[in-house]
Amino acid sequence: MLLDRVSPPPFSDIEPFTLIKPEMQHVASGLSAFILEHGDQEVCRLEYAFPAGKWYEPYTGISYFTAKLMVEGTLQKSSGAVQQIIAQHGAFFEISAGNDQVVLSMYCLSRYLKPMATLMEEMIEQPAFSVEEFEKLRIQARQNYFLNTDKTSYLAGRSFLSVLFGDQHPYGLSMDDKAIDKIALEDIVKFHQHSFHWNQARVFVCGKGKELALSVKDLLQRKNTLGPVLGKPIYTTIRVTSENIKIEKLGAVQSTVKGGFLIPTRMDQDYPAMYMYNEIFGGYFGSRLMQNIREDKGFTYGIHSAMVHDPHVAYWTMQADVNGENAEATVREIKVEMRKMREEKVSEEELSVVKNYILGSFISSLDTPFTFMDKFKTSYFNSLGENYYEELMQQLLAVTSDQIQDVAMRYFDPEQLNIVVAG
Repeated sequence: MLLDRVSPPPFSDIEPFTLIKPEMQHVASGLSAFILEHGDQEVCRLEYAFPAGKWYEPYTGISYFTAKLMVEGTLQKSSGAVQQIIAQHGAFFEISAGNDQVVLSMYCLSRYLKPMATLMEEMIEQPAFSVEEFEKLRIQARQNYFLNTDKTSYLAGRSFLSVLFGDQHPYGLSMDDKAIDKIALEDIVKFHQHSFHWNQARVFVCGKGKELALSVKDLLQRKNTLGPVLGKPIYTTIRVTSENIKIEKLGAVQSTVKGGFLIPTRMDQDYPAMYMYNEIFGGYFGSRLMQNIREDKGFTYGIHSAMVHDPHVAYWTMQADVNGENAEATVREIKVEMRKMREEKVSEEELSVVKNYILGSFISSLDTPFTFMDKFKTSYFNSLGENYYEELMQQLLAVTSDQIQDVAMRYFDPEQLNIVVAG
């Protein structure tokens, strides 16, 4: 029987679903752990998260430098010895310093969870913070900074965040050569002592293995000690609109166009309609921005819009790399598409296609215990509730064309766009 390569497969409705939730354990000190036992392979991921990101920095770069130096040796082991132990166990380690959290992650076979956890605890509690490794990291950071300044995407992104948040907000600040020179090793040591206490840590373990729960229980018992309670800094975010920035970059072969503004957070009742607006406008490969600026005009290989959410603030942005002579026309066409979203209702056919795409993509992304835990972490750190994603998918199915046009009128005014063009 020959395959039918002409007719597309029929659509089928996605049934209601429930995400797998981790089990929570905690102790009096404040240390909390979440365990998700799931999967077919004897592998796991162990993560320690501390509120030590940019939001908590005394000044720019301290969080990044502290996180990076924590993996460059302990009081007992050199940097090379640490890397050798990880390699011998076939594990993979990474550390990320984000806007709010510093997260240490270890991927390993489940039978090696205990020795890898022991190594991570040593890195957290007893980092060497050697002068030699600090100077190496400073040189590397300075080189990376100057390399980035040759990229129009970096210049546009840095300027865009500065426009949105200003120079008094941690999200608006970037680590430049002056910030790198200002950082001192004693400040890193103080930040570590202040920010990395077990009573304010969150532990996430996911995967398959008999020892997962036992290892977490042992950790909670051993680390059940009180420590200082971190304060919660408060920064004011003012909604800036209609800024137009041009950054000249001599020798650039292309220009980066980036635009956007602040929007309501996930907690807002209009969020499902805003989510659908963004997806239709520029959130996926078949979006209106792609159809206009890539397919019809041929200005770019790709253009994308997204809603970016942190626990404290949210913003909407779009970005494309284009030839310099097409930058102005690209901005003009972005505004044309925004006006269409305000003036014309989305057709039921287009709305149905996008709803199926969103739901299908979400379901297909849940293919490992790690992705289930990632969804839980997003809900947890943003205080969204344990059934947030199940409820959101149902809300997205119920979004109407009228609601999309309504949020387009209220939140997505093309005349309020902040635009940065670098190139």
